[in-house]
Amino acid sequence: MKKILLVIFTPLIMFANPLWLYQIKHDKNCDIIGYGISKNLQEAKKNALADIANTLSVSVDTSFDMSTIDNNVNVKTNSSLSLKTNSKAVLSGVEFIKIEQKNSIWYVAAKYDNSPLDVKLKKLLPSNLQNETQNNYLKNTSLLKELNKELKAKLNYKVIRKNNLWQLKYKDILLPINIENFYKLFSNQNTNLISIKPNKNIYIENDDMFFNIAHKKNGFISILYVEHSGKVGLLLANKKSDKSFLFPNIKNEDSFKIVNPYNKSIKELYVALYSPTPIKLHKFENVDENLLDESNYNFDELISLLNEFKFSTYEIKIRK
Repeated sequence: MKKILLVIFTPLIMFANPLWLYQIKHDKNCDIIGYGISKNLQEAKKNALADIANTLSVSVDTSFDMSTIDNNVNVKTNSSLSLKTNSKAVLSGVEFIKIEQKNSIWYVAAKYDNSPLDVKLKKLLPSNLQNETQNNYLKNTSLLKELNKELKAKLNYKVIRKNNLWQLKYKDILLPINIENFYKLFSNQNTNLISIKPNKNIYIENDDMFFNIAHKKNGFISILYVEHSGKVGLLLANKKSDKSFLFPNIKNEDSFKIVNPYNKSIKELYVALYSPTPIKLHKFENVDENLLDESNYNFDELISLLNEFKFSTYEIKIRK
């Protein structure tokens, strides 16, 4: 019997995981711990990063880039690296906190500081802040309202696309925006000159979508939309109009059919622009049967445009 027991339990002992695996204590509100296991050290690191990225709702590409690569297995705990996602984005500030090789298997734990934006900003900003002029659209989003309240100052933030990530920029400070905060940049806003209202607030696959566009002055109306990822498409460019209208006109045009290929519930933002003269919209691509591609990440350019013209916005949800 003893020999049988040895035969049964020896493999379990040989490949037992380190005691710290999946057990590292951390501040759940700030830190994300990712774990990786592999016979290859670099692969184990990659798996740990993938674990963090999964928590951040970022899908990881097979391509992988580290800003610092160690020459031996004794990786310092302050080692940092960059993570490429499927859009070749770079996530900085990842730190290895535990690496162990046991019976030819590498076990890795990595940590990412996921503190709220206001916490990170407070660490980087001086204490004596003065109010500044904010973008006409951004200042009414829930993200900036929260930052203004927490920091007790209105700063001239910008939203930019850098390293294939959406980031909040203030002077030389850049902070990545996760999907939760990105959605806080979607906001229902109307002016007394123009408004856009959809036929529903929540849609499902194959629903018909149309909008009621109301405006008080003769002029040119354009309609754009922002995908959940920040890609922008042009639906209507500089329609000369002297009265309110439906778009699309369901009597003589095909209606929009809702499509959601992402296998998750998403949000989108629809924008109506008014101008007494035509607006230059060459930066934005007309929407056709194809999905928007990597070249259409220009939500930042649309935000700048909203600072120049009268607009109305409406956020909708599409269930999976």
